[in-house]
Amino acid sequence: MMKEVTDLYEAAFLICNGCKVEAVECVPLSGSLACRFKVSGENLTELEETFYKRSAVVNLYSFRSAYGQVNSFMHEAKKRYDRQLRELRRSGGEL
Repeated sequence: MMKEVTDLYEAAFLICNGCKVEAVECVPLSGSLACRFKVSGENLTELEETFYKRSAVVNLYSFRSAYGQVNSFMHEAKKRYDRQLRELRRSGGEL
C-alpha cells in the first residue's frame, strides 16, 4: 500500500512502524516549498488512524533517528528542486 504525507512527524512515525519512504517531491505552496513523502508499508490505514487519534506510541530513540532521516530527505529534495529550477530558468523554460 502507498500513501502520501506532508507532515514530518507522521512520516517519522510511519518509518518507526516499518514503512519505507519511496520518494520525496517538492510542491510550491503559498510562496514557500512543501515536501510530499510517498510512503509504502503494511497497515498504513491503521497507522494513520492511530497517529490522528493521538494515541501513537514510539520508542523515542527510534523516532529521533527516523525524524533525522525524514529531515535529510526533505533537505535533499529541496536542493534538487532548486537545482532543477535554476537549470530550467537558465534554459529559458517555464514552470
